[in-house]
Parts: sequence; structure tokens; C-alpha cells
Amino acid sequence: MKQTIILTMLLSLTLSCASSESRDGASDEPGLMNKIIEKANSEEGQKAIQMGKEKLQDPATQEKLKGLLSKEKKKKEVPGVPAQ
Repeated sequence: MKQTIILTMLLSLTLSCASSESRDGASDEPGLMNKIIEKANSEEGQKAIQMGKEKLQDPATQEKLKGLLSKEKKKKEVPGVPAQ
């Protein structure tokens, strides 16, 4: 469970950082997205992805995630202001 959450957070953070980077076509360094793709295509990455998929199919994990999402949604609501 912790590995799935960590992997999800890492991918989310990485994608948000990658989307905010400026595009520099003259750079010879492999981009962040290329590094992510390489890691995901590696044996270790494939195992982590498969384990994450299996965990997400678990009903207990789904309930925990629903609870976490509802807590986050409640935190974002401002008291006294109706949600639209």
C-alpha cells in the first residue's frame, strides 16, 4: 500500500514538474519524461506497475483511497461558502 501511494505521488510530482519545465530543443540531456519512461520500462518499473495495478483492484485499498479523497475534498471546502 505504501509503495503504491509513494509511486503514485512520485509519478504525479514528476509529471507536474515535467509539464512546467520550459522546452529546450538544444539540450543534449535526456528529458525527465525519457527518464520516467526508461524507469517504467525497466524490470523493476514493470514489477512496481503490476503491483500497483493489483493493489488498486483490492476492495480494501479502494475504500481507503475513497476515504482519503473525501478528506481532501472536505479540507478544500471553505466553511460558510456553499460549494458550486
